[in-house]
Amino acid sequence: MDITKLLLTIGISLLIYFAFLFLGFFLKNKNLKAQNLQKDE
Repeated sequence: MDITKLLLTIGISLLIYFAFLFLGFFLKNKNLKAQNLQKDE
């Protein structure tokens, strides 16, 4: 396996990992806000 292919694979996997991490954090905050709104009502 080429070193460039290896680096590319690692780069893409890290990118996907951080994307899901960011999405999960963002959705968690949205969910908490929604729960707080429901508690207020």
